Amino acid sequence: MNMKQSLLDLFENNPNRFQELSWNNEFLWADFSKNHISSLGQFNEVETERLNRYRNQLFDGSMINDSENRAAMHFRLRRTIPIDSTDYQVIEVRNKFLEFAEIVHTGKLLGYNNQIIDHIVNIGIGGSDLGPRFLSDALKDFNQNNLRISFVSNIDQKSILDTLAITDPNKVLFVVCSKTFTTQETLQNALNAKKWLIEHLGEKAVNYHFCAVSTNISEAIQFGINEQRIFGFWDWVGGRYSLWSAIGLSLACFIGKKHFEQLLLGAEKADQHFQNTDWNKNLPAILAQIDHYYFRSQNYSSKLVVPYAHRLSSLVSFIQQLVMESNGKSIDKNGKNTERTGMVWWGTSGTDAQHSYFQLLHQGTEKIHTEFIGVIHQSNCEPDHQNKLLSNLLAQSRALMIGHENTNVP
Repeated sequence: MNMKQSLLDLFENNPNRFQELSWNNEFLWADFSKNHISSLGQFNEVETERLNRYRNQLFDGSMINDSENRAAMHFRLRRTIPIDSTDYQVIEVRNKFLEFAEIVHTGKLLGYNNQIIDHIVNIGIGGSDLGPRFLSDALKDFNQNNLRISFVSNIDQKSILDTLAITDPNKVLFVVCSKTFTTQETLQNALNAKKWLIEHLGEKAVNYHFCAVSTNISEAIQFGINEQRIFGFWDWVGGRYSLWSAIGLSLACFIGKKHFEQLLLGAEKADQHFQNTDWNKNLPAILAQIDHYYFRSQNYSSKLVVPYAHRLSSLVSFIQQLVMESNGKSIDKNGKNTERTGMVWWGTSGTDAQHSYFQLLHQGTEKIHTEFIGVIHQSNCEPDHQNKLLSNLLAQSRALMIGHENTNVP
């Protein structure tokens, strides 16, 4: 990697640069040519040995979470073919919550007054909110039964009040998501929802209009939720990786059992790619190496992600927790102090971003590592609309690469 040469010079010196620095499979295409790299996966022998060791430890179930001394086995949540007893437990719970989700999705779940449930309200925060919220936006086209879905996370009462204002008590299902069932924000909002429901329908209605996702079944029962509507998961499921578990219940209700299972299949393929692919062709490893280079070697402190797709508007919020909560520490894996932890990840969807902060990208002085995301084919979109959207994506990435000889342009 060499920052001394401009990207334009690198392209001029190598006419095949785009082809050589692109990665693709049947679903994804990634262009790395606009980064200061000369080849994909430039891992030396020491790096390769270390990566192999860490990857093996992850999939072996070793205690790789050093600060909490436990494993991080979220990949088990995405397995479709069981290997051991833990996998069978995961599939058993999955079948249970997906069976319930399908009843909701197909309009067969009735409320206290025998009206069809058509509105799902997910009450959770952090990992119990960001993943399902992101994917309910991204996969909205797979909601084929006119179900509505809302998310309440903020302890500011206006959040729950605004949601209740557009909710019919006879047709709502509240899904309370809290690993410990002690999360302050979640419990406060759940109590508000419970009080509101009782005011409208009475105490007995709670049994019909609430369900829970938690490891603390006794507390959920004490809250008033029917034990048959409490779906558990495991201590080894970190919150930010939990959407593949019963935490995805709201999403599964929204898109249906079949589509949720297809989502798991796609995620499992991504796991298999990461586990079995050489590092120089391994997409997550290549992305991580480029980020590491800009952060460590070039002192970039900011990573901008701009998805040019309206349905991916919540993606950056989800990524922020995945990356910044994971790296939000002042010590390394060995417990030693570290001066720099990780980049700040941020961003909003294009083309809106072009009319707000892109001025700073093009003419400011800050060094910001920028990643563009696009969807080539979107359902129910006119070709002209989609072409203009993708043209903006390509034009912005090209403009940032080329720059301008006079940076003082007003």
